[in-house]
Amino acid sequence: MHNAWRSARRRFWTINYLILFALVLSISHGLTGPAWWFTLAASAGYALIYLLPVMILTLLLRYLPKGEWLASIIAVLGSGLVLILLYTDKVIFGMYGFHLNGFVWNLIITPGGIESMESSVGTKVVVAGMCAGLLVGEVLLLWVLYRFFRPSRKPARWVKWALAAIVLCMVGERAAFGLSHFKGYRPVLTAAQSIPFYQQTTFSHFLMALGQTPARQSSFKVADKGRLHYPLHPIELEANAPKPNIVWLACESLRWDMLTPEIMPNLWKFAQNNWRFTNHYSGGNGTRWGVFTMFYGIPASYWFSFLDARQPPVLISLLKKQGYQFGLYTSAKFTYPEFDKTIWSGLPSSLLHSDDNEVGWKDDQENVDRLDAFIDKTQSSGKPFLGFMFFESSHARYFFPKEAIIRPDYLKTFNYATVDVKKDIKLIKNRYINATHALDQQLGRVLDNLKAKGLLDNTIVIITGDHGEEFMEHGRWGHNSAFHNEQIHTPFVLHVPGEGARVVDQPTSHLDIVPTLMPLLGVTNPPGDYSAAAVDLLHPTDDRFRVIGSWNALGYVGAHYKISMPMNLAGMSYMKVTTADDQPVADPDAVIAKEKGKLMEVLADISRFYRK
Repeated sequence: MHNAWRSARRRFWTINYLILFALVLSISHGLTGPAWWFTLAASAGYALIYLLPVMILTLLLRYLPKGEWLASIIAVLGSGLVLILLYTDKVIFGMYGFHLNGFVWNLIITPGGIESMESSVGTKVVVAGMCAGLLVGEVLLLWVLYRFFRPSRKPARWVKWALAAIVLCMVGERAAFGLSHFKGYRPVLTAAQSIPFYQQTTFSHFLMALGQTPARQSSFKVADKGRLHYPLHPIELEANAPKPNIVWLACESLRWDMLTPEIMPNLWKFAQNNWRFTNHYSGGNGTRWGVFTMFYGIPASYWFSFLDARQPPVLISLLKKQGYQFGLYTSAKFTYPEFDKTIWSGLPSSLLHSDDNEVGWKDDQENVDRLDAFIDKTQSSGKPFLGFMFFESSHARYFFPKEAIIRPDYLKTFNYATVDVKKDIKLIKNRYINATHALDQQLGRVLDNLKAKGLLDNTIVIITGDHGEEFMEHGRWGHNSAFHNEQIHTPFVLHVPGEGARVVDQPTSHLDIVPTLMPLLGVTNPPGDYSAAAVDLLHPTDDRFRVIGSWNALGYVGAHYKISMPMNLAGMSYMKVTTADDQPVADPDAVIAKEKGKLMEVLADISRFYRK
């Protein structure tokens, strides 16, 4: 009998593998050439990976007392749940353009969550019936294979060859993805996004060590059948659209409470005559998320799709089309995070000027010289320009010149290997304050040059931080670790010619920058064509929520509550709920149920620019 059950399970696994293979392959459509072959190979490998944990468990269980029965039960339940999970993922991907993740899962299991997705009682009955029917079908399949098929002592020879072919497919698709990532071959990168829970493998450093050079496309057209649908409609301009200059100054790790007359006197003075936003949040708790949301006006969860597609923001494409000159400078790198493949991907590499050979404040000094020289040169040409600079002075370990010391009681030697963060956190923060004062000195140089040249009458100026910085206020230091206000609350100062001065206390976000700039450039499209969850900074509102992102989570910040939602399935059981100022709440489930309508708006925002 044991041999009969084992033989039946082998056939059972084969049939379920083929069903999963067909299911995964059906998620992608309209692919041709290398992208189709890649998807075929990836589907073959991943169909086995999805089943493998259940298969291994059944192999172990069969050695227990009554193990054959127990292994068969687990085989039926496990394979059935895998099929349900993958089919659910296919439906989610078809509806929203992304795979089943912790955010969707938590929304489903939260009381009222399914109702908020506009499902009726009848829908629930149908879904429950389908799940029950599938499990019954799995039971019948295994029973038929046991009852009516002749048992075999060992797998047929073709099974071994099939397993070898699947392994070759897995190796091949890994290599194909790695090479496509290195060379920027978008059809394969886009195809990989359709594989549920796909794990990327790259070997760029290895290829560069062999003397290979990664490709960077400076001019291209996004494929019509790509996953992204951005913008929703072509950008249209009013007749004789204005072409104001833009100076965009982004500062590493600059949190909101650094903007004081003592710490940042130059920026404070400038802010008194312009718009100063006191309740402004970054679009994320790290550099890539903060800068991405500044320029795209959409949630950080889109980062990987835009990186794979090498698709620039509509704002930059518009400026390029309008004949703007670009002066782009960073005291970090344009290659990490990969802004050369996202924000600036439509521009030649010769326009991207990096200088990270010295400590941050020295690089900032040199880059301000370059930025000022660019502005002077472009002004004489009479062409409109975008001047962008990313300042690094306020990045850990927070270096500064002697003339920037306003907190003499600072940590003199900052060694990551020996520092005691908890003990020395006040001294570390004083280093940060001194470094921020050095940053302000360089901001002052840029602003003074604009004023001296008379450019403020026709130049929009944006000054903000990419994200904030925490100093153990909630048990963390730095950023990229949580959605605490200290990590996402940044200063924001905006100069728009003719708009005067104002202090804005309403909630605003990095996502609001693009829908503010586009109308000032003569764009007539509604903001929803190119942005999400955003408002015009010149017309702020009280009743709005904000969306923030990180590597694996998305944050919803409402008027009273903050909800951190996992964006991968591994974190599906974890959803952190606090007050808007990071205090614990008594009943997290009640808060999620109360906010479910707005959480559905977040779901719409993070799927708006995917093809359905």
